[in-house]
Amino acid sequence: MSNATGPKADGLKAVVFDLDGTLVDSAPDIARALNMTFEPMGAKPFATAHVHNLIGDGAVAAIKRGIVASGLDLSETEERDALRRFYIAYTEVSEDGRGLYPGAHELLGSLQARGIPLAICTNKAEPVAHVALRALGIAHYFGSIVGARDTLAKKPDAAMVLAALGPYAVVPHRAVMVGDSPADYGAGRAAGTKVAMVDFGYSRIPVRELGADVVVSSLAELERVLRTM
Repeated sequence: MSNATGPKADGLKAVVFDLDGTLVDSAPDIARALNMTFEPMGAKPFATAHVHNLIGDGAVAAIKRGIVASGLDLSETEERDALRRFYIAYTEVSEDGRGLYPGAHELLGSLQARGIPLAICTNKAEPVAHVALRALGIAHYFGSIVGARDTLAKKPDAAMVLAALGPYAVVPHRAVMVGDSPADYGAGRAAGTKVAMVDFGYSRIPVRELGADVVVSSLAELERVLRTM
């Protein structure tokens, strides 16, 4: 159930979505990519449940956490090589287009039918995000896609959310950031948007403790809530 009614019906002018843990259950693919990266180095395979603790803050952070979890002692050069292999592997597995959460098409289609501009704001590397969105069959819903770039600070900084809203010229307080993690919450608050959180993603702390305007337990529930915003 939602824990707030959100803004008035005439207030919503854009919705910015996180990707991993919000629209797609990407943990199995991340596990595959991490295993393709680390197993040749002698590391034991990661279980998908373990990967939940490695996700967040982008690929560099995931690789560093994976190194620690695997008990590997790598040089800086070896870390860079591992990151390069991960990007290649993650792009490959993302092309399979798996893991879209139930209700995603209905939610995005409903918002699009209302004429509400939609954007993606993800700490996933931007080229990989484009691959994943096309493979999942949802790229056409988004007129603005912002992923990890060298030129933008990652979430929870406001920069990526503001960049995602940029093409629409929407003031942040008329937009909603939808995510599953403290980084998403922090980015939305820093940018000045409303914040809606899903409680089925990869957050390592209960999202209901973050203070979001709305917390939902399914994309179908989110669709109903956003319809009133």
